[in-house]
Amino acid sequence: MKKLHYILTLIVWMLFTSCSSPALSNKINSDKFRLIFNSDPMTTMTIAWNQYQGKPTLYYGLTKETKNHISPQRVVKYKGMNNNFVRLTNLKPDSKYYFKVCTFSKCTQTSYFKTAPSDNRAFTFIAGGDSRSIPEGRIRGNILVSKIRPLFIAHGGDYTHHGDAKEWQRWFDEWQMTRSSDGRMYPLTLTQGNHENSDHEMLNKLFDVPNPDVYSKLDFNFLSLYTLNTELEPAVGYYDMDIRKTKQWHEYDKWDAQTKWLENELKNDKKRWKILSYHRPLRPHRANKDEGRLRYLDWAVLFYKYKVQLAIECDSHLVKYTQPLKPDLFGEEGFVIDKNGTTFIGEGSWGAPTRKNDDDKSWTLASGSFWQFKLITAMPNRLEIRTVKFGDEKTAYNPNQVKELTQKEQDKSPTTIPKNLDLWKTKVGDVLKL
Repeated sequence: MKKLHYILTLIVWMLFTSCSSPALSNKINSDKFRLIFNSDPMTTMTIAWNQYQGKPTLYYGLTKETKNHISPQRVVKYKGMNNNFVRLTNLKPDSKYYFKVCTFSKCTQTSYFKTAPSDNRAFTFIAGGDSRSIPEGRIRGNILVSKIRPLFIAHGGDYTHHGDAKEWQRWFDEWQMTRSSDGRMYPLTLTQGNHENSDHEMLNKLFDVPNPDVYSKLDFNFLSLYTLNTELEPAVGYYDMDIRKTKQWHEYDKWDAQTKWLENELKNDKKRWKILSYHRPLRPHRANKDEGRLRYLDWAVLFYKYKVQLAIECDSHLVKYTQPLKPDLFGEEGFVIDKNGTTFIGEGSWGAPTRKNDDDKSWTLASGSFWQFKLITAMPNRLEIRTVKFGDEKTAYNPNQVKELTQKEQDKSPTTIPKNLDLWKTKVGDVLKL
């Protein structure tokens, strides 16, 4: 059965890559589409793709006629692709927008996306990272995205292994599997991982991330999502490598600037929910992973002081929930349980090699080891967190056993999730509620 599932996955992969190979550039001009929330999620959308030849025009609108048109505002030749970026603005909240790209009077298929609601309407989003190394696991998760219909995906970093052209092109080809059967596509928010450190402008060149240091805040109506960059930490990430090469800056400058920015934003944040996404954990649940000492010292007190309820971590390729935690130097590894504290979840494993969860703490709620991402349902009065499992290197899993939600079903009930998801069951059940 496992071999059959692998063969079916491989066939799907071959179909996607055969349709988007540069060798077929005389038949297809645009491919490798990705959407990004780089600004206000209610009124903007960044659309990016690879262009083989010609001058493309993006057509978009509230109907399939897509009467509005715009040319790319930015083109970056990078990783063997001509990365075209269109930044749409002045969009209507909670609306469907259709789009296609046309070149030489030849157009791509029409897809659509949804903008975020501007009221208290609930929504779901997916959070996960470490999609590198094993395409079989990555593809399983991608197909599940198309079934779940999240408002967006908060990716926690480590998209590929080496970050080279071949890997990124394959990653984008496989990302097309997140497209639902009716043409809906889903925007990403981007986090810097250590496997992007060969070029610290990588996410800017591939996703048009506006802050080259890759930290930002997205405002939803009742929720704030902060993306932080652990790779700015001295002696840890790419910033330290730059310092060693150039010796142009004090090594703490960018790290301190990020921490100061975070405190200023949290201080003025009146949203009901404050959620953080970053790559390296403060306290990994893998024994051979270094503790995040500076992250703990600079960030943990801010998380508690300004009532951050949820922190999403990656990097270790395993699974965890913690109790809500307060920083305390007398607690185990600097934390004690506090009902007003921050819950930490993670840690990656969207197709990267799974690792043993061998460093639980007294305040760990649950941990495990398998491929997964988090499905988070956001409502004004609560958050519901589910861990969606999709096997591992030794465990077969067929994502097509999950019935895709229809857009009509989701519009009627925004908190609806598909049937037959394989959900992680812990001592609190298959839903962690905040």
